[in-house]
Amino acid sequence: MPVERAADHPTFELGGNAITSLAAPARGSEETALFRIDLPADGGLPPHHHDHFDVFTMLTGEVTVHLGDETASIAEGDSVVVPSNVVHWVEAGSGGASLVVTMLAHTKLIREDDGAMIVPPWVS
Repeated sequence: MPVERAADHPTFELGGNAITSLAAPARGSEETALFRIDLPADGGLPPHHHDHFDVFTMLTGEVTVHLGDETASIAEGDSVVVPSNVVHWVEAGSGGASLVVTMLAHTKLIREDDGAMIVPPWVS
């Protein structure tokens, strides 16, 4: 049975956020990636989009989610489905927040500020 222990999960830094890969193709999850993002107080994720959908669920804290022209506040236990190619970003409140995200393996992240396209290490 493939088991990856918590101590073995790699963590990456992106814009002041800690992104912990929970499952990825490089470690046996061939079709999907699962990761946790810890946002610091008043932190967030910049505007970006993906070439595939993603789904995230709030673990702790509250955030404001911007999805295209829509904005919503979400709290612990709430989930958001982000369609492919829709610009989105997240803003954490004063207490910070943690969310878990799943997406297809090798999904590309496209930054809105400069158009850079990457496959993040936590999904490959």
